[in-house]
Amino acid sequence: MLQKKIPEIALLGQPNAGKSTVFNVLSDIKTSVSNFSGTSVDIAHSLIDIHGQTFHIVDLPGVYSLNPGDEAEKVTFEYLANEHIDLIIDVVDASMLSRSLELTVELMEFGTPMVIALNMWDEAERKGIRIYPEKLEKMLNIPVVTTSALYGKGIRELLEKCSEVVNGNRKNNRPVKMGYTSHIEESVQHLERSLENVEINKNGSPRFYAIKALETPELVPEEVLTSISRQLETMQDQIQDLHHKDVHETISYERHHLCMKLMEDTSHFVDRKTIPFRERLDWYFLHPFLGYFPLVLFFLVFFAAIYFIGNFLSDLIAVPLGKIPGLYEGLKANHPFLWYTFEGVFLGIEGAIGIVLPFFLPLIFLTSIFEDTGYLSRIAFLLDGFMHKLGLHGKSVAPFVLGFGCTVPALYGVRIIEHKRERDLTAILLPFIPCTARTAVILALTAAFTGPLGALFMYVFIIFVIGVTGKLMSLFMGKPMGLVMEIPDLRVPSLRVSFSKTWLRMKSFLKFAVPFLVVGSIFMGWLEYAAVNDVINRVLSPLVQTVLGLDERLGSTLVYGFFRKELVVVMANSAFGVQEVAAWTLSRYQVLVFIVFVTLYFPCFSTFIVMWKEFGKRIVLISALLSLVVATIAAFLVRLVLI
Repeated sequence: MLQKKIPEIALLGQPNAGKSTVFNVLSDIKTSVSNFSGTSVDIAHSLIDIHGQTFHIVDLPGVYSLNPGDEAEKVTFEYLANEHIDLIIDVVDASMLSRSLELTVELMEFGTPMVIALNMWDEAERKGIRIYPEKLEKMLNIPVVTTSALYGKGIRELLEKCSEVVNGNRKNNRPVKMGYTSHIEESVQHLERSLENVEINKNGSPRFYAIKALETPELVPEEVLTSISRQLETMQDQIQDLHHKDVHETISYERHHLCMKLMEDTSHFVDRKTIPFRERLDWYFLHPFLGYFPLVLFFLVFFAAIYFIGNFLSDLIAVPLGKIPGLYEGLKANHPFLWYTFEGVFLGIEGAIGIVLPFFLPLIFLTSIFEDTGYLSRIAFLLDGFMHKLGLHGKSVAPFVLGFGCTVPALYGVRIIEHKRERDLTAILLPFIPCTARTAVILALTAAFTGPLGALFMYVFIIFVIGVTGKLMSLFMGKPMGLVMEIPDLRVPSLRVSFSKTWLRMKSFLKFAVPFLVVGSIFMGWLEYAAVNDVINRVLSPLVQTVLGLDERLGSTLVYGFFRKELVVVMANSAFGVQEVAAWTLSRYQVLVFIVFVTLYFPCFSTFIVMWKEFGKRIVLISALLSLVVATIAAFLVRLVLI
């Protein structure tokens, strides 16, 4: 008996239309993530059940149009064009109807059956926009469902419509043809007839590719363009002569006009007597001077919450973890190699679950909440001028904030930056941000030797070093691109959605970072078993003792720090033969030199692996060499000034 094929649903929408929120609610967090072949772009997918029937739903990267620019947009187009798709759910931002419908019109031209989720319905009503979904549905011949995904409203109706369309229970479920100006429409129809019997990609109508041949020829295979090149060139020249604009721009104007007309016919604005509180608050948040007051308050509350919650969770987890070494302690005398192996496994798990995770968990949860409020976009806008001085722009702020938790997910967060130059520079500078492991080292050492002022000095100095490094790097990498970004409306976040995002990011961390931490810790245990510490210390003596003015015994701790930053303190205790940090035979100024070097030199092993995967070996080599040079120079300067 042949197994029935599971229907495929693709979820599409413009950025900030709430597409991923719709996906999270539909999938009920039962989600897996994979890379699209040949790229570093994640595609989330899940199996959902509608009336006992299983559907496979895919959350494609948000796009403003089907004319791809960056890698994520190319992935969306390639998936649409070549993967099996039974239905497209087009998530439309009801509060920005005309702009959102521009993608809808392109999807209608594509020809695959559709359902429109008119999302953020509550936002539209708050803005005084009244939309008539029945009228929109009739004009487009596409099922339209009003949703407020953040609160789970309209999701059941959306599922019903999807099932109805996929199972053929709706007659004539093909979208209507939206006509352009007569002379453009004639050209489109002429090309459409020429392409009717030509196989271009797995999906997409001849009309869609006829329009793309006119406005974006690079999306059509070369052999197809060759067959219609003469008539295509004539048509493009005629359109350009008539409109005095590029064909791509002309068709974009036409599509925009169609969408404006659709909006006028299916909605109207209601006069508001007062300006809503959120809009007044937004004016304050975006003010070029006053906006910095809530910004400073945000960072104080944000990091204070992470610090206190992280310490609480760390203390909570430390109790059960502390009992585990006793289970294999008996192996140390008779089976030392086995003991070091088990110790490595334990230390890797302890580092991930006992040290990094307690701080990483509140960080990603709070970041998810602030993402959903829309405030992170306002931070990017306010700090854009400062970031430009580092050769970056405001969108680098979000990865940098994540970097204070763990560099690994922060590197994945760099994907939000469109331009390669800014992506590469952000990835190179990110490892200088003190993650939770390095923060643990800073706080442990300053608490024992210098007090809070020492910790404050370290953070100010490190930020200064990052600024100088970014400025110098930007001289070699050219000027940064200007920031063009959409600032979404301020919204009340949904705890359910924030919890789902936190779970997905935590699952990703546990899947990718923990194995590397465990492997690194095992290798570190084997090095200790082989008693190579003295050899390492002698090899690194010119750097550690001569340049940095530190005790030679600290050399081996730097090697171990490459695998696990937070174990630098533990290994240094072992090297000095003491139990407490305060018993180290170093002056407070030597401790500051040591902290600077440990914080800035090579990022950890798992960071290198992820950086290689995301950005390639060239960026990894630049990051490794730069971090070693910057750490050495910065620590040496601190030594000259203080010692």
